[in-house]
Amino acid sequence: MKHRRNKKKQRRRIQTMNNFILLYGEALDYPQQVSVDKKGKAYYKFNAAVERESGIIDILPIVVEEDTPAYNVLADIDEIGEIVGAQLLITGEIRTRNIKDKLDVSVRALSIKEDNDYKGITNQVIVTGYICKEVPIRTTPRGLLIADLVLAVNREDDSKLSDYIPSIMWNGTATRAKEKLRVGDCIEAIGRLQSREYIKDLGDGEKEPRTCLELSVNKYELQKISEVSA
Repeated sequence: MKHRRNKKKQRRRIQTMNNFILLYGEALDYPQQVSVDKKGKAYYKFNAAVERESGIIDILPIVVEEDTPAYNVLADIDEIGEIVGAQLLITGEIRTRNIKDKLDVSVRALSIKEDNDYKGITNQVIVTGYICKEVPIRTTPRGLLIADLVLAVNREDDSKLSDYIPSIMWNGTATRAKEKLRVGDCIEAIGRLQSREYIKDLGDGEKEPRTCLELSVNKYELQKISEVSA
């Protein structure tokens, strides 16, 4: 009974968050300090390999704030074993920021647990955000319909900042989004965070391989703004 009651509490907590991600995967490298905020708090980043049901591997950057429960778990793992290769269950938020005119997307870990026996969903995102621009639709060389959009997700803290999450919808979901969604609409989107490699054409015959992170949306639901604000 106690275990079942805890699961219900977790489900309610997830549903009230604007920005939730759950990942399960393997730590690929040792956390390295990447920044220090104005209060002197250090932030560390490492990459995790998260496998889809299809077997495709997404390489996702995980950021951990110093002196938080997630940081302390990593410190404990480092003290008694090896972080690299550890199987980690991670929950947190998708965070974005502009670095030299490029959008940097990462996962801010709020909790981390080492778990070698986990059998559940390995990559799930639930976010509530606002459509930032008209939804374009295109057809891939393989004949798939794709809609590209950006979701502005307000942070649930005192910063008054938003994270701008690049997102993609497919086929029927893409068509419905093109027909139904307008700039300023608020939606709840459910999907996964994926990494995708592509070739950037820099002009003059010069090309550069790049990797982008995006939310692949499986389904969405239009929200009433009055309910979101309440």
